[in-house]
Amino acid sequence: MSDRVHPEKNAEQSTSLPQVSMRQLGMLVLFCSLTVLFTATIIGFWFTRITSEQFRAPGLPDLPEGLLLSTVLIGLTSLCIWQAQLAVRKNQLEALKRWLLAAGALALLFLLTQTANWFAMRPPSDANSLYLATFFMLTGVHAAHVVGGFVPLGFVIHHAARRHYSSSSHEGLSLCAQYWHFLGGVWLVLVTMLYLGN
Repeated sequence: MSDRVHPEKNAEQSTSLPQVSMRQLGMLVLFCSLTVLFTATIIGFWFTRITSEQFRAPGLPDLPEGLLLSTVLIGLTSLCIWQAQLAVRKNQLEALKRWLLAAGALALLFLLTQTANWFAMRPPSDANSLYLATFFMLTGVHAAHVVGGFVPLGFVIHHAARRHYSSSSHEGLSLCAQYWHFLGGVWLVLVTMLYLGN
């Protein structure tokens, strides 16, 4: 029996690590960039909160109760997308489409609720307020990325409606789901910071 080393076999063993597609790698880079952005907004919020002599002027409104509804809605959005992922793994393509449409509807309700929250935070006068400015900064940056999330979600719904996905081929859905789960996690952090800072 020969002990000769087979370079082909060694090459196969050395490349047996999990492969990451270019699209998945791009998504990881995006998450790193967004994490830096949201971390910077949170640091800016706390720096302003701690160093300001009068962070919240008298007479300004409390944080709107609608923030709790927003949290529930973004959580349900993430839940629906998770259910869509389960459906595609079982090749339940009609259920996949229904869960994705439900996620889109809930995400839209989230934005409408946030709009109501912004109106509720209007100051009683034209006086400047760091309290209000940081509220709009944190929630506004997040809302902009929720709006951006409708692009991949619409793309995924389009392909789901045409049955382009299957249990063995649904990378686009997985990447879209990662984005929305990320937004849900970021929102939990942001709303916690708002209540702690208040």
